[in-house]
Parts: sequence; C-alpha cells; structure tokens
Amino acid sequence: MSENRIPLQDNLFKQRYMQPTVVESHIVESLEESVRISDYGGSHLLMTPSRNSFKKAIRANRVILNGTVADSSRMVKKGDTIEILQSDEVLPVHKIKIDVVYEDDHMAVVVKPAGLLTSGNQHRTLANALSSNLKESNETARLPRPNPVHRLDRSASGLLLVAKTMLAQRHLSEQLANYTVDKTYRVIAHGLAEKTGTIDQPIKEKPAQTHYELIKSIPSNKYGGFSIMDVKIKQGRKNQIRVHLHSIGHTVVGDILYPRNNPGKGLYLHCYALTFIHPVSGEEMSFEAELPKKFDGFLN
Repeated sequence: MSENRIPLQDNLFKQRYMQPTVVESHIVESLEESVRISDYGGSHLLMTPSRNSFKKAIRANRVILNGTVADSSRMVKKGDTIEILQSDEVLPVHKIKIDVVYEDDHMAVVVKPAGLLTSGNQHRTLANALSSNLKESNETARLPRPNPVHRLDRSASGLLLVAKTMLAQRHLSEQLANYTVDKTYRVIAHGLAEKTGTIDQPIKEKPAQTHYELIKSIPSNKYGGFSIMDVKIKQGRKNQIRVHLHSIGHTVVGDILYPRNNPGKGLYLHCYALTFIHPVSGEEMSFEAELPKKFDGFLN
C-alpha cells in the first residue's frame, strides 16, 4: 500500500471525508432551566420520538450538542443546538403491496391493511413496507425513509399519513397534536345504537372523547342486531374507539379484546376519510378510501 494512501478505517479520514448526514437540527427554545439531554430529546426531536430511541441514538454517537458528540449526562439549556446524525443501520424492508392514495415529495397518504402493525420492532410493519411502495423524495431535508406520523390499531385498517421530509413530519405531527386532523372511521358494532352519541370517558386517566353517528341498523334475532356507524375521535388514545364503544354496549364486531359470538372475519373498523392541511402548500386536503370487501360481505 502506498505511504500516501490513508486507510479507510483511519478516524481522521472518516472525520474529514465521511461526515455523517445531519437528519434533524433542533434549537432549544422553550426551556426555563437546564435539564439532562436524555430527558429532553425523546419528547422534542422528531427522529427520536421516544426516550428509548433518543438514548439509542446517544449510545451510537449520533447526537451532537453544540457541535460535539453528546453523552446522556450532558445538560441542555435554552439556545442550545441538538443535531441527530443519520444512522448507518441498514433499515429492514418488508416487500408487500400497499395502496397509495396520494404522494408528493413531502408526504403521502396510504391505506394500512388490517393485521399489519403500523411500526415497531417486528419486520412485518407498515413502516418497513413504505420505502418499497413510495418514491424517494427529492427534497434535501428528506427523512432516511418515509415515516408514519400516527398509528392505527393492528387489527384496524384505513388511511394513514406518512411524512417524507422533516418539515412534513413536524407540521403533520403538530396538526395531530392539536386535533386538527379530521379522521372518520366506519364501524360495524354489536347492538342497535342510538342515532347519535358522544362518549366522554378517560382512558388510563387521560381525557378521551368519541362521537358516533348511526348510518344503518341491522336487526338480527341470532346476534341481537348490529349498527353501522361513522365514528370520530378527538384525542386518539390506544384502542379508543374499541374501548369507548364497548363501554356503552356496542362492541366492535370482531374485537378480540372483548370476545363475542361474531359473524364475519376480522375487526370491522376502517378509517375511510381523512382531512388535513398540506404541510407545505397550506391547502386543505381530503381523501376517502373504499371500504374493505369484508364490509360488503358482512351486509350480504
């Protein structure tokens, strides 16, 4: 090997010629007193949306505080800059076909099929399937891969928002946090429901509100009748629709949380309508998805 050639593993070579890409830059603004960076990052940075994911990034030397690599004991204060470096981890790809309702360089709207996790540690998730179904963004501030900005229960199906850039992820997440994303679910539930109703009951001591409107009643001597309804939720707690409807005697058909003698197959809960503000254009956008075939099959 030539004396002038620098080995690839040389740290100096890596620092000078192989600088990792910064995938998120965050300025600490609303902080009254200093806190540990490990306590701050998990709830303020989009690329590490949990305490565990932020600690994992710290252990991988991917967190930069004011220009230097940070450890979990570092303190942050107002005005500090936190950067997240792109991971060199090879992200898994789950190659299944996902219906894409809308897509541009910033975001997408897709249909999550029933039985598929939105995200998580498993290989078979919607998050792992997005990169093989969506086009790569041409934006410079694109995410390492498309990222779902909210969740649907594993057994549920329907429309889901996906961010392709940091800007889109921040704006869409803010809309969800402010309850300005309008989601409508079609549900088939046990029992004959009233024409309309609102359930305002905490879930795990957190406020939760669910509103439903009856679309059609289906009498049944064998099963006691069914109700087809449109449901909207305000907060979006885990299993909120299923928990709330069960609490008033209208368990969602196929809900394994509350087993009943169910006709049909699977959970009859589908997010079919979605309205939000585009994170870049500011335009109000509305989409609808067809109901799964099992809904028609149930009625027949």
